[in-house]
Amino acid sequence: MIEKKFEKATASERLSQFMLKYRMQIIILTAVIVTGIVAYGVSAAVVSSLTAKGISFVDTVEYEFTKDSDSLSDAEIETRRGEAMTKLTPYLSKGGIVGVRANMLAADITYARKDYATAKSYWSAAASKGAKSYTAPLAYYNMAVCDENTGNLAEAAANYGKASDVKDFPLASHARFSEARTYEALGDYKKASEAYTKLTAAARADAWTNLAETRLIALKAEGKIE
Repeated sequence: MIEKKFEKATASERLSQFMLKYRMQIIILTAVIVTGIVAYGVSAAVVSSLTAKGISFVDTVEYEFTKDSDSLSDAEIETRRGEAMTKLTPYLSKGGIVGVRANMLAADITYARKDYATAKSYWSAAASKGAKSYTAPLAYYNMAVCDENTGNLAEAAANYGKASDVKDFPLASHARFSEARTYEALGDYKKASEAYTKLTAAARADAWTNLAETRLIALKAEGKIE
């Protein structure tokens, strides 16, 4: 029993001697760790602050663009579009939610100009920057709409499909029906049937599902699918 107490005392003394001998190194190491933690916290706070400012800026641009726009002439609206795009330009290349929001607004503006190819490029950027965000399926959907407006039906079908594949997307039924409808327009009745069947299998009991069932019956009656 005495021997164990002696061993404990010896170990304690050795630890004290070690800490005394290397006290400066320990102090420096501790300071480095604490500084790193503080720096990380400050960095995170700065990033959060910059994000908030970026979102606020995009919101302001959108507000100024849409404020009292109903009473404006076409020329005045176009002037506002130009001003908004000029303000948004530095934010289009940013990552995260700020870049997503900036590109979404730019897409809306260029779509209104009927510049569908450019609008699609902004929607594509929004989809890429917010790939895991709830905005991604909306971006895919609008990319598909732009594709249809430029006559690119194959890409439209693919993008409608990507949008409808995202779980909990509010427009999933509409997107799936649009995918099938676009494949029909391409004459690819097999893929159209597959898309319609996916929609009916989801059993959402909405108008798009009912239309899908009607189209499947019609395609079979016309001998286009088995």
